[in-house]
Amino acid sequence: MRLTIDVNHRLLVATYSGEINDDEILSLASLARSHPDFNPGFSILWDFSGVTAGAVSTSAMEELSRRESILSPASLHVILAPQDHIFGIFRMGQVLAEHTKPNVVVVRTAAEAHRCLARARKNRLA
Repeated sequence: MRLTIDVNHRLLVATYSGEINDDEILSLASLARSHPDFNPGFSILWDFSGVTAGAVSTSAMEELSRRESILSPASLHVILAPQDHIFGIFRMGQVLAEHTKPNVVVVRTAAEAHRCLARARKNRLA
């Protein structure tokens, strides 16, 4: 997993590739908080488009969903998951996390992800 922070677009980008596992998913919060450009008012894009193997367990998704977000309640969490199994587990997580992370969107394509993030940026400027 690679984490980048785009200060100009107020966006954290977590890019996953190759084989994923529960630890990579669950460690994102501590990695993000330790980044010098971290800002809890930013939104986040979880990009799973490069994942070729592995899975996220139901128990890891339940744990992630119970955790309070490190981001503001108004922050958008966009999950780009073109693979069926990743899309499905994060849709389950979206339902479970409606109280801890109210602004979660799970999408299949990069175009959908960018449209969601563009709307969020536009709404912040309005």
